[in-house]
Amino acid sequence: MKIKHKFLIILILIISIASFFNFYEKEKTVFNNINEDKKYTWNLNDIYINDEDWEKDYKKLEKNINKIEKYKGKLSRSSKYLFEALNNRDNLNKTLEKLYAYSYMKKDTDTNNNKYLSLCDKISYLSVKLNSKTSFIETEILNIPKTTIDKFIKENERLKDYKFYLENLFRVKNHLLSKDEERILSLSRAMANSPEKIYTLFRDIDRKTNLTPGEYNKILRNDNRETRKKAFEEEFKSYKKNINVLSGTLSGEVNKNIFYSKARDYKSALQASLDSDNIDVSLYNNLINVVNNNLKPLHKYVNLRKKVLNIDKVHYYDMYVPISQSDLEIDYEKAKNILYGALSPLGEKYIDDLRYGLNNRWVDVYSKENKRGGAYSWGTYDTHPFVLLNYNNTLDSVSTLAHEMGHAMNSYYSSKKQNYINYHYPIFTAEVASITNEALLFEYLIKNAKTKGEKLHFIEGYIDLIRGSIYTQVMYAEFEKTIHEKVEKGEALTADALNDIWGKLMKKYYGEDFYVDELSKVWWSRIPHFYSNFYVYKYATGCSAGITLVQNILNDEKSKEKYLEFLASGGSDYPINILKKAGVDLSSTKSVFNALKKFENLLDELEELTIYTN
Repeated sequence: MKIKHKFLIILILIISIASFFNFYEKEKTVFNNINEDKKYTWNLNDIYINDEDWEKDYKKLEKNINKIEKYKGKLSRSSKYLFEALNNRDNLNKTLEKLYAYSYMKKDTDTNNNKYLSLCDKISYLSVKLNSKTSFIETEILNIPKTTIDKFIKENERLKDYKFYLENLFRVKNHLLSKDEERILSLSRAMANSPEKIYTLFRDIDRKTNLTPGEYNKILRNDNRETRKKAFEEEFKSYKKNINVLSGTLSGEVNKNIFYSKARDYKSALQASLDSDNIDVSLYNNLINVVNNNLKPLHKYVNLRKKVLNIDKVHYYDMYVPISQSDLEIDYEKAKNILYGALSPLGEKYIDDLRYGLNNRWVDVYSKENKRGGAYSWGTYDTHPFVLLNYNNTLDSVSTLAHEMGHAMNSYYSSKKQNYINYHYPIFTAEVASITNEALLFEYLIKNAKTKGEKLHFIEGYIDLIRGSIYTQVMYAEFEKTIHEKVEKGEALTADALNDIWGKLMKKYYGEDFYVDELSKVWWSRIPHFYSNFYVYKYATGCSAGITLVQNILNDEKSKEKYLEFLASGGSDYPINILKKAGVDLSSTKSVFNALKKFENLLDELEELTIYTN
């Protein structure tokens, strides 16, 4: 009995140890999988350790806002007071930006979480309060003689950081209002942001569809036409069902822009928007005119699609399926390695910094339920940049990664070199950094294609970049200009009017081989950038500049150094001047012509590969 008892104990012990190790291995696997998943998500602890730390900073900012008022009436007394007021305002804004970034990025990864929606509302309220409390600063500065400001800058070394800011402030002096009027405009901002807020809530929460943005975009590339059509119909019908509400929100956005332009005595909303970057309206109009005069290559591209896909007419849902019929899938890890090779002309330091960001949770990679669609780059002066993706293993996803990391590296280098007041680069130059990355990517992929099929796929990707960034965005820009001008003339923006404008633009841009479905006329309602006040044209100027810069970088070592200096320039000068130093003059239409010529040359090569060879 004793022997049997000992044997039983030993047997139980062995089973227990085995069970323990089996449990350990399972837990280890789960743990490793969690860590594996984590590395593809943001580490927002780099901004705040937790929500409680956010609340502490929020209360601290709320408490400190009123302290800025101690400088009221004192800015003309000395350079010391002027510097302290500007510096304290900047410190308040730095904290505000951190609070904004954390709450909105938390919300964007879980749009159904009411807690973070509430935090976003709180910080939006505090932003309005801060703008209201600090609005006196610029009004007081503009009441100081410019000669006194110049004297202050000379005698106070710390004020030299604000030299460009102050010069630009005096440039727009005639469009700034009295202290009380500026305060009223500041208080109106929360109300004025309602159209965008309503649109965002509809798009991210209330719109009912069975497809995530990542899934929808992938299905549009499916070679089964009926599958594409069904996805298109489901997506667009989710907007059409609410088209009157959406026309109302866009009309509200347009009226908001016109209200602020009139309040500041501009001739138009377009002029008011462009003047913030010191850009003349002629650049916008010339861009539209140049593209309108060069639509034949786009019509030829649509015709090529018609031939290759063997269809009578090209519909909206036929514009995204690769005519190369490639089944190429690129997982995220492979995409990172491609980027290291493609962007190597920018030098070792750039690649080292890029690699660090991609491997240290700067990027939230994959689509998931309740995650915001699309992609963006965001960050603050005191933190590294963050990038949101909805990566789906397509070439388009690789291109989007290159694009957003272009923004991220622009932010990263600007924060390293510039003081806070000059750190924020305008969107006008931001799109140059992102599209330069994409153009370098396609130049690299085409050069290193292993098969004819791959080369065809990469050429098509490059064509789509130019088509999407210039032709499509200029069509958007023309739409935006048209609807603002209609309201400025006293006309109403009904859903039918917006659909009609959009339908005519599609026919003009895409030509006779393109069929304008009634449902496709609601396309305008899916464009969130229309809530960012003449934003979209900057993609076109950015693409034009980026393609020119890539040719310079690939052929001249000095151009690389100029480009890296451009990335670190932030908003330290007017965007046209910053780009001139980098080697591109956007006051001329030459770079736009160059980009459209590149499109045409790529199209000829695509046609030769698809039609004239087996």
